[in-house]
Amino acid sequence: MPTVEYTVDQVDGVWTVALGEKRFGPYSTMDKAVAAAVAAADKAEAQGYEAMVTINAAPEPNAAEPDAA
Repeated sequence: MPTVEYTVDQVDGVWTVALGEKRFGPYSTMDKAVAAAVAAADKAEAQGYEAMVTINAAPEPNAAEPDAA
């Protein structure tokens, strides 16, 4: 079964969905971009493809890192 991979990325402050070299969007939030990618993956699966969605999100700026101690 052929496979398609949609990726959700933040590029220049906006969220996009990519399929190969094509980019779709922009989307104002990661949630909206993920919803669009999942909808596209569902359509691809209905057409006989194996589809997956990968989210490439930067870590939260205030995310605490575990102490090395």
